[in-house]
Amino acid sequence: MSFSVLYLIEETAMIISLLFSFSFTSISAFNMMSMSRYASASFISVPSPKARSSIHMKKHYQKNLSSRSYSPPSSALFSTSSDIPNPSINNRQQKTKQLISSSKLSLAPMMEYTDRHFRHLISLMSEKTLCYTEMVAANALIHERRESMQNSTDVKNSQTNDNPYSYPSVIMQQESAIDIQTYNYDMSYLRRFLQQAKPPSFVTHQQHRHPTVLQLGGSDPNMLQEATSVVMDLTNRGYCDYTALNLNCGCPSPKVAGKGCFGAALMNEPTLVKKIVEGMDKGCESSMPITVKCRIGTDDDFVFTKKNYESNISDEEEYSKLCHFIETVASSGVVTDFQIHARIAVLNKKFSPADNRQIPTLKYQYVRKLVEDYPTLTFSLNGGVDTLDQVKEQLDMCPGLNGVMVGRALASNPWSFAMADEILYRNVDSVDGDDYDRSKRPKNRLEILQEYGKHADLEEEVWDPVRIRRFIIKAITPLFAGEPNGKKYRIALDEIAGLPKKQAAAERNNREVSKVTTPVSELIMNAALHHISEEVLLRTPQESYERLLFQSNNQRISSSVRSTVVREWQEARRE
Repeated sequence: MSFSVLYLIEETAMIISLLFSFSFTSISAFNMMSMSRYASASFISVPSPKARSSIHMKKHYQKNLSSRSYSPPSSALFSTSSDIPNPSINNRQQKTKQLISSSKLSLAPMMEYTDRHFRHLISLMSEKTLCYTEMVAANALIHERRESMQNSTDVKNSQTNDNPYSYPSVIMQQESAIDIQTYNYDMSYLRRFLQQAKPPSFVTHQQHRHPTVLQLGGSDPNMLQEATSVVMDLTNRGYCDYTALNLNCGCPSPKVAGKGCFGAALMNEPTLVKKIVEGMDKGCESSMPITVKCRIGTDDDFVFTKKNYESNISDEEEYSKLCHFIETVASSGVVTDFQIHARIAVLNKKFSPADNRQIPTLKYQYVRKLVEDYPTLTFSLNGGVDTLDQVKEQLDMCPGLNGVMVGRALASNPWSFAMADEILYRNVDSVDGDDYDRSKRPKNRLEILQEYGKHADLEEEVWDPVRIRRFIIKAITPLFAGEPNGKKYRIALDEIAGLPKKQAAAERNNREVSKVTTPVSELIMNAALHHISEEVLLRTPQESYERLLFQSNNQRISSSVRSTVVREWQEARRE
């Protein structure tokens, strides 16, 4: 064989080898973009949260962008050999493990309450408790991204006072400039919906995120798919990293259920729900679990009255319809985890959300039977559970039950659930290994406020205190619920919350006012020290739990009788 032929063969082999190497690298890079833990392999490396919040962040990204550029995904990247590992699958498996292991107690999604500030407070008390976000409407995410894409071509335009993307800080302005460079649109407004809080300082690995599920609302499969892709944009950018996505099929509010078969009304169309969750799975490229929160049914085929419902509606028929919904949705192969509010949803417009939480009969037996009938699926029970002791009772009664979801009781008195890790998760291994230093977790409410103050100061460094202060303060108002002088503490917090807005109004009207420059963390701590006794501030979760058990035994609180704290919280919420 001549030298020229050998040379040609050798060159051809080299080219094929290079092409294969390039193809493998491209696939790995693209798939790994959805996981910050694999950021070193992505197109744009993601700095630590500390770097993201510093003035040097722009330099970090400019260094990466000088030699790399983001390109949209191509379906051709997935047409190569099946032997190549898919990091998205591994990521989904890890997130599923975290979801299941954290579900023994979960914070229910509640509009205007379970925002990132309140969820951060919960993370200071419990490593494990699974938190659900407020419901985020899919059409809102899509609208904001499309509008931002139109405006992002002119950065100056996005900095005017008339534009919703005006920047409250230099940090936000720098981060938004990188958003535009990397993804061709400004993410600053979307971050209000989706951004997660920075992990507590005692979490040693700062990429750790507290187990959290993002709940989405909508009824159009294409819109939910696009909305999920928006979530992935912000995940790739490092602003969030949710454990799972959840579809709202349980909210009975006319504001939700009456708009395009939204919320609990979706239970009447299980085939549509199946298409929606399949769209959500496509939108996140199967990189995280998809779950569904629903009721045990609706009043779609009868006129609801409590007497008529309890005497004339067959349990067998009602359970059969619930099974049909579960089976249809699960047949997608996407959803294996359900959160069941054990009441029907009454969709009559005259029936308020409060009525829907109280009047329809709780039927826990349906959820327990689902656990028995569908062993390959997981279920959490929701509705009527007020205390940590009652959570444990429900789990003990049904060992196959994956968890219990609590809403108002946890929102009205979060400290009463501070022993969740010790009582519910003692035998559950940590998914995150040594990332969570339990010895450094706050040991009392004084230490919780000290740690929360760091979060508050960081938030006001990035966001406008005039707009965000009230949300920051609202999260900690129930921390001393039921304690002596708790009301005085809440009044003091309300004054602190209003300071930035009051000062801004005075400046607009050219009025002289003494400007308060004290960090919000210090103001919060001063309010607590002034109004709350040292004994209460330093009381440990164990001591508080024992006091609650004693009180509950004396008062004989049951699942059918709401505690005084919960009732007071409900009344304040209505005002």
